[in-house]
Amino acid sequence: MKKFIAVLAVLALTLVASVAMAEVTVSGSVDIRSLGLNNVVDQNSKLSSSTDKVFNTQERIRINVDAKHENVKGRITIENDWDVWGRFESPQGNATITSAATGTTLPITSTSDAGRLKIREGWIDFTIPGAGPAHVKVGHQFLQLGNGWFFRSGKYGSDAWVVGLPGKNTIAFVDVKFSEQTNNNSDDVDAYVLLDNFKIDDTKTVGVYFARVADKQGKFLASRFNSESPAGGAAGNFQAEIGDEANIDTIGLWFNGKLGPINLQAELNQQMNKWKSASGGDTKFKGNQIVVQANMPINPLSVNATIAMGSGIDLQGGGNDFKQIVTALDADPHYTFVYEYLTKTACITSTAWNATLGESVPVYGKNTGFCNTTALNLGAGFAVSKNISVNLDYWMLKATEKVSINGAALSDDVGNEIDLVLKFKLYDQLTWNWQIGRLMPGKAYDYAAAAADDVDAIQGILSYKF
Repeated sequence: MKKFIAVLAVLALTLVASVAMAEVTVSGSVDIRSLGLNNVVDQNSKLSSSTDKVFNTQERIRINVDAKHENVKGRITIENDWDVWGRFESPQGNATITSAATGTTLPITSTSDAGRLKIREGWIDFTIPGAGPAHVKVGHQFLQLGNGWFFRSGKYGSDAWVVGLPGKNTIAFVDVKFSEQTNNNSDDVDAYVLLDNFKIDDTKTVGVYFARVADKQGKFLASRFNSESPAGGAAGNFQAEIGDEANIDTIGLWFNGKLGPINLQAELNQQMNKWKSASGGDTKFKGNQIVVQANMPINPLSVNATIAMGSGIDLQGGGNDFKQIVTALDADPHYTFVYEYLTKTACITSTAWNATLGESVPVYGKNTGFCNTTALNLGAGFAVSKNISVNLDYWMLKATEKVSINGAALSDDVGNEIDLVLKFKLYDQLTWNWQIGRLMPGKAYDYAAAAADDVDAIQGILSYKF
């Protein structure tokens, strides 16, 4: 007991000393989520088991500690992400649902670290002495390039150095550690970014960036391109050869601002360079995408629209070039509530060995943005009162290149989605927001012997911020 009291005394003295030296503030949030899902794994109620129907309650806690002293700032954020109620104390962790028909398993919350207390942010930001406005921000931090359609890490953050000259014309260099891979091997995956953001006026900003993702041995990216038998014939054991190297270069042009009464966001990406195989036969990267979003407020009504297209893989035979846009996005919702956030998309993110067919087959991923997706959206929002609002969006979705997500004939018909959002502001710091979504799958989701069924999702998040 004496040792415990001594520890508390040391902590108290440390806190007092810290407050005396720097301005320290504490903030955070407690979120309670009610979640219901149907057919998010299989897209077919006749083929799936009852595990493809989920109804539960989850809790998320976030705590932020911010410090500022002269020209130095820092932040530490910890969180316990979407912990399912009723899982007791050890361990808690994320629940999953598994398809009875295909064996596919997906986390029901679309995150990878639920139930763990972890560092969400931990960074230092300071002005370089004697270098004018030059800033350095280093540590685990949230990053986004442009409007965030190629690279965005707003949920769990990225390990990075950011060195910049802020101002009307902001120039910065960013070094991101994507993957350490093996500690004692030179097989890391790093991203190097040079960007220039120019503020036209108080309402308009335009920017350009060049990003290179360098995979020193091709291990991280190999599964995206390998269409041959896996090494040694072991299922799913895709390995890059010694001497392989992959470099993806991405050029991004973007705009974010107000044109008359319209709020406009636009981004264009083009990818190049190659995956160099030690045994010969290089693969060139030729992915591209364009995303345009517009919103026009007409108080109390607002109208919004999106048109977007990301390139994909031509499964009918498109040569050796890799034409699918490669994105690196977080696990938060990006545009639709069901498609891309909760269920698999038309984007091929890896391959898996099929022993029956004697070949590798595509695996379709989530959180892929507009990769191999062409989307058109029209929506509207209405402020019922200062504390209540409603938004309704309709999405028409197609695969840029035809796919067969569940084994039927190739098709570009992904389907349509309707999303409804209801927002209630109970108090200044307490909100209760609800999302309801229905994806009506097209032929791209069909099975060889059955058509796909509707995919439904509903969530309500009671959020208190302090």
